[in-house]
Amino acid sequence: MTTVTGMLVATLAMLIGNRLLPDDLPARGDWEKYIFCGAWLIAFAHAIWRTAPVAEARMAPAWAEQCWAVAVMAVAAVLLNWVTTGDHLLRTIGAGYWPVAGVDLFMLASAAVAVVAARKLARGAGAGVAPAVAAPRAPSAVVEESARA
Repeated sequence: MTTVTGMLVATLAMLIGNRLLPDDLPARGDWEKYIFCGAWLIAFAHAIWRTAPVAEARMAPAWAEQCWAVAVMAVAAVLLNWVTTGDHLLRTIGAGYWPVAGVDLFMLASAAVAVVAARKLARGAGAGVAPAVAAPRAPSAVVEESARA
């Protein structure tokens, strides 16, 4: 799980860090790497901590929780870009500044997909995994068995 959602959480954490770290910070690029690795480790720890339901044949709630984190962080990254640079989505689209507009649009679309996934996963986590059930037998097999008895 951490490989999938943890990578997204770590990437978004790095983008958010990029907007929040001072421009003149020594070794700024290294700090962005530390943020990425730290966020990935936190996502990993969270995934381990929240996997207890799997032992009871239920889905780990960490899936849905990390999808919610992805959604919130993606929107936060777009908003932080606007606040720190003044480049909001309408301005960048209007100016034809597609590298920034494209990233913002992709992050907003990713947030929407993450919300849908989180909602579906949360519903699935509440239902649990159905126990194995024997396949239903054909009515003719039931009649034959009762005739033999």
